[in-house]
Amino acid sequence: MGDSQPRRLEEWLARELGRVLALVALALVQATLLHIPLGFSLPLLLVLVVSRVLVGLATPFPDREVGYALRWAIYGGLTLDLLATTPLGVHALALLLAILVVITTTRRLRIQGILIPILAILLAALAYEGSVALLSHPAPLEWASYSRFVILPALLMALILMLPVYVTMRWFFEAWYSGREG
Repeated sequence: MGDSQPRRLEEWLARELGRVLALVALALVQATLLHIPLGFSLPLLLVLVVSRVLVGLATPFPDREVGYALRWAIYGGLTLDLLATTPLGVHALALLLAILVVITTTRRLRIQGILIPILAILLAALAYEGSVALLSHPAPLEWASYSRFVILPALLMALILMLPVYVTMRWFFEAWYSGREG
């Protein structure tokens, strides 16, 4: 009777290790395999984390689900930092800032259709790319060329990825929560 707590701790650690390994694998895929010929990679982790926040806000326990999304952002961001040439913590902070922007703008909204996820990924991608630029580049940054060659393509790629990832994740969570209730 007294051994249920260590088992729960072991299960929690195993689940957390699984999350870390999955996010490390996704960051590896984003940093190595998803580079397109123009020289930038698809923002897979950003789209995944924003989708996780939006789907989590619509669940019966939104605070717990947003906590999971924050951990996803930290794990994935630190892995991207290790794989990229940026200082450690830049991508993690940028993902956390993007999540904060999405949470503050959509927390009170009822997320039903596709308009809110599209607007959320636009805001998140702007916050993410802007904070990565400010944290990793020297002070006199030429914003016109940076926005044309980095921010705009990243925004377009995030928009293309957002709807399939969001719809798939929402379908999975609806099936998960309906299976747990019934």
